[in-house]
Amino acid sequence: MKKNSQKRPSFLYAVIIFLALVILALGALTLYSLQDLIDLRSKVSGLQTTVQELSDASADLVKQAQELAGLNDQLSNATSDTDTADASGDTQKEGTLSPSHDASSFTDSADGSLDNLLSQLEPLLPQNNGTWSVYVCNLMKNTEGTIDDQQMQAASLIKLFIMGAVYENFDSLCDAYGADSVNNYLNPMITASDNDAANALVNMLGYGDDATGMDVVNSFCQAHGYTSTSMGRLLLQDNTYGDNYTSVSDCGHFLKEIYQGNAGTADTTLSHTDAMYSLLKMQERRNKIPANLPEGVKVANKTGELDDVENDAGIIYSTAKGIDLVVCFMSQNLTDSGAAQASIAQDARLIYGYYNE
Repeated sequence: MKKNSQKRPSFLYAVIIFLALVILALGALTLYSLQDLIDLRSKVSGLQTTVQELSDASADLVKQAQELAGLNDQLSNATSDTDTADASGDTQKEGTLSPSHDASSFTDSADGSLDNLLSQLEPLLPQNNGTWSVYVCNLMKNTEGTIDDQQMQAASLIKLFIMGAVYENFDSLCDAYGADSVNNYLNPMITASDNDAANALVNMLGYGDDATGMDVVNSFCQAHGYTSTSMGRLLLQDNTYGDNYTSVSDCGHFLKEIYQGNAGTADTTLSHTDAMYSLLKMQERRNKIPANLPEGVKVANKTGELDDVENDAGIIYSTAKGIDLVVCFMSQNLTDSGAAQASIAQDARLIYGYYNE
């Protein structure tokens, strides 16, 4: 009996130790699981932060995409406005002259395509044959530019402004001299560049006094803003005391007003633009601006010549793409008039092709 009572405490101790070990094991396991839980919560928190950052970045990307879409719409609209080119709705493409050059001495242009044209055209003008000046107007866009615009000898270009002054005083002249008489001088003065007809009309403007008639022409020019144009002598008379001058910009603006007044696309201060346009269309001298243009293209122009002067100013219309133009060339101090005429014809052809081919 004594022996059995001694064994019971040993068994109890063993059980207690076993339970203690189990409790310690469970505690260790709990601590390990708790650490995993802490690590898991940390990872979840990190993932939440990453998701928030991605969400913010996504929102920024969406905003940037919307802004880019808006800019693209603006660009498309701007391109559409620029490309509303010709009357048929086709796109007006920027042309290229051959050979291409980088010179850029020109003025008064709000048209990048026109800037490009003038910069390429300038080096093609004769370098060793006189002084040159050029005006180009894209009548569709109403943009214009010049190369070396300056006052130069008008020669028979002065007859444009005599015509303008006559039509401004047309009713009173017809009352004084008869409509048939006035028209019989106007027609040959423009279509055949008749000098006697021009002088007769100046005399009519002065009601018998040539000097007064020239004053009327000069007053007409000043009143309409043709400030580089003046009449100092009758046609083919001595120029000791004065000469006749104009510029490509004055001639270009005069022709542009005739075109726009006749078409009704802009207000004009000129009188009888339809009659003036009709006379210019009947021009008989076709050896400069019209000479090399494609068949079917038409020109209403006025030429001017002296021994060392070759001028031509014209409206180019009935064009292939509907882009009508005003083109004016003036040259003086020439050593070769024939070469100058050929240069005008060649360069006019290039200008036409730039816009209409």
